[in-house]
Amino acid sequence: MEYKQELQNPLMDQAMEKAKEEKMEELRAQVRIRNYMNGYADSMALKCAVENGIADIIQKHAKPIALSELAKALPLPTVSTEHLERLMKYWVQLGLFTHEKDGSHGLTRCSKYLLREENTTMAAIILGLVTEWTIGPWHCLARSLEGGPTAFRRYHGRDMWDYVAGHPEASRLFNESMAGDTRLLLPVLMQECGSWLFEGISSLVDVGGGNGTAMVEIAKKFPGIKCTVFDLPHVIRNTNSSESTGVEWVEGDMFESIPPADAVLLREAIPKERGKVIIIDIVMDIEQDPELIRAKLMTDIDMMVYLTGKERTKKEWEKLVQAAGYTKYQTTPIFPLQSVIVAYP
Repeated sequence: MEYKQELQNPLMDQAMEKAKEEKMEELRAQVRIRNYMNGYADSMALKCAVENGIADIIQKHAKPIALSELAKALPLPTVSTEHLERLMKYWVQLGLFTHEKDGSHGLTRCSKYLLREENTTMAAIILGLVTEWTIGPWHCLARSLEGGPTAFRRYHGRDMWDYVAGHPEASRLFNESMAGDTRLLLPVLMQECGSWLFEGISSLVDVGGGNGTAMVEIAKKFPGIKCTVFDLPHVIRNTNSSESTGVEWVEGDMFESIPPADAVLLREAIPKERGKVIIIDIVMDIEQDPELIRAKLMTDIDMMVYLTGKERTKKEWEKLVQAAGYTKYQTTPIFPLQSVIVAYP
């Protein structure tokens, strides 16, 4: 009898351990769903940090800062130190700032991308894309399964480009966010591809060039290239084009005509065969890192919500390039998400 009891105990222990682990897995699944459900808190906490210049204040302090000093430095008439402390705990959990042993808070690798007074930052991207008018359409995502109009159109009653054209502040924020993305991308583009990408080109048109961030830098780096920014009239009118030497500004619609040039620089679209075309966009299946895969899939859903386009695999890009009349192309990954796709006639 005692022998049977001893034999049963290990089996019972294993069964209890398995049941305990299954219960923990169920709890983890619940927590995961809860975190996904509250995912908007990440976006809003991120925007809050940028709007209040938290990273800039800590950087100017030149060392980790006490919460009381941070509160005094905030550009607000009054500050709730309790709310600041609670937000800081969340920011630390997100990896945006550090919590030192003495209770002060410092910068992390992510912090530099929240700086508002730096060139290579994502602050403008965050402020431009985490807004009421960009988040609202996500409430219509479920109906996207029906096909038809985009979630953006269902929510706002018009396409995104029409909406931006009729809302100057939305247009400004959107263009600044695109310029911020370009400022991040350009140094890598120049370093990785600059020596051959613009070789033999005497004229270049940036289609949908926004405020001209890319063309201004390319004109400085390659003064022999005639650089043109081509965009919709309301975009060109809202830029400081007079301050940009070496760059020509042209209003128009790419679906009607594009100014003649040796090469065209664009994103997320490709015109019918003309000259060399330089596309900066995502290629879905050339990266296996889980974080990057998720980021690319998110961007693809962005495209579905806001526009009628999509992110493409390498094979889909090849098919698109050939359908537009180009005989060959090459793809060069240059950035966490984007690649340079060069199509030749």
